[in-house]
Amino acid sequence: MKTRTERYRNEHRAQSVLGWIFAGILGLALVLGVLFLWFSPVYIADESMTPTLQEGDTVFYDRLYRHFHGFQRGDMIVFRDPETDAILIKRVIALGGETIEGKNGVLIIDGQYGLDEHRYHASEPIDFPKTAVPEGKVFVLSDDRNYGEDSRKGTIGCLGPEDIIGIVRVRLRDFTFFTHDP
Repeated sequence: MKTRTERYRNEHRAQSVLGWIFAGILGLALVLGVLFLWFSPVYIADESMTPTLQEGDTVFYDRLYRHFHGFQRGDMIVFRDPETDAILIKRVIALGGETIEGKNGVLIIDGQYGLDEHRYHASEPIDFPKTAVPEGKVFVLSDDRNYGEDSRKGTIGCLGPEDIIGIVRVRLRDFTFFTHDP
């Protein structure tokens, strides 16, 4: 026959195990909640952001960033194409109040030669007319400059905070964290 102390130890041991299981489930729910409410995954279905993102990559974007911070040149943003409702990822090139144009494959921002383009793909030099970016909006381009589903397309144009879903933060393939990339 077990003593009162032995019975107490057995009951306490069972409660302790249940407590750990409950804490584990609660912790997992919290992590998954943060992961899928704050960050959301996107599968890259095309090569428009080559060489930075490859077709088949999965990235997580920060859904809350746009509510607390302004966008900076070099940010990779996530938005929906107004025609197809497809999720697109593009890079912020020009900010509100600036002008941008493409001449002979060179991006010119506010009349000065702009960005270092050697990291981006362009099989043909891109040319587009001078565009004034309205205050509070951004002008975006694909990293593969010949891919036209970006601000050069009339239905997309310059994007405001209300159009932008989030900012890309992590690529799963090699677990790359993205910051601003001017």
